[in-house]
Amino acid sequence: MIEAKSKKENPINNTINNISKYLPAIIFVMMLILIFNSLLLAKTLGYVNMPGEMDRLEVARKAAEMTVSYLEQQAKDAMVYDKTPVREVIAQLKFELEKASTPEEIIEVQSIYGEKVKEVIDRELDNKRNEAVLDIISKDANVKNFSGETTVELSKIEGKGVVVEDKAGILSENTVNALKQNGLLTKGVWPLIEVRIYNGRAEIITSRTLIDRLKQYEKEIENFRSKLQELRIAAGYTELTGSGITVKLYDAEEGYSSIDIVHDRDVRDIVNELFAAGAKGVSVGGQRLVANSSIRCAGPVILVNQQPIAVNPIVIQAVGEPQVLASSLDLIRSQLKEFGIRVEISKEKQIKLPAFKEKNKYAED
Repeated sequence: MIEAKSKKENPINNTINNISKYLPAIIFVMMLILIFNSLLLAKTLGYVNMPGEMDRLEVARKAAEMTVSYLEQQAKDAMVYDKTPVREVIAQLKFELEKASTPEEIIEVQSIYGEKVKEVIDRELDNKRNEAVLDIISKDANVKNFSGETTVELSKIEGKGVVVEDKAGILSENTVNALKQNGLLTKGVWPLIEVRIYNGRAEIITSRTLIDRLKQYEKEIENFRSKLQELRIAAGYTELTGSGITVKLYDAEEGYSSIDIVHDRDVRDIVNELFAAGAKGVSVGGQRLVANSSIRCAGPVILVNQQPIAVNPIVIQAVGEPQVLASSLDLIRSQLKEFGIRVEISKEKQIKLPAFKEKNKYAED
């Protein structure tokens, strides 16, 4: 009886014994779970790959190859794959991809050079489209015989196809139909094409053309300004500086008759000789001479540009070659000397002639 009771009172010991029996298997399963979780975490972080899986770099390279194939196909579809700029930029893309050593570098190369390839393809396609338009329009007999200037615009409108706007009516019906049916124009979407027709020639108006024409206009304007400045200087409406001579005319000493003093005709003779000798500008008594300037006497006063000037001496200045200007006055100087009128000439390295100032008629009122 006592032995039977003892067996019924040991269930805990039996459980412990059972657990101890399966403990190695339990520990093994837990280790497998821990290893699996560690591998899963390492894969997520990119440290390991499962058998048959590609690493991140290989994935990036495969994606880059697909991008290159796509761009090459785009170039072929646009019929510009044989163009040198297209082939060169695609070759550059492939070269940069081969040099890339990380997924990040591959993505960066794709981003930069992928856009470049698209730009070159679009540009070459635009050039080919423009060449086709010019070829069609240039063959038109009406264009060849046109002597004026006009503009033809081509656009692609959804639902209408190619639209040709020829306000001057230069193009023939055959030319218009050829433009509307051209394969390069009927496919895809493209920007407005403007064609300038002038003197029997046709040219595409591009931003480059406009810039060149603008620069040409700017150059012409600058030339006009330069010419205007030269004309203003020659006409006396702008200050003039340069080498030249200063001439001083003195009345005869102790002379009282009319032949003993400097007259307006004497001044005019000197001025005319100076201009004939190549003077670029002349002033008398501080008054710049222009085409309609006057030099005349009003009693004892000499007026230049209707303004009285100082006399005895009368000062005349001229800009030009000093030696030539001075020599041109030798004869007049000798003639005036006979009447006691003294002419002093000095050669100057720097003379500044004032600009002509038109008298304000309202100042007298």
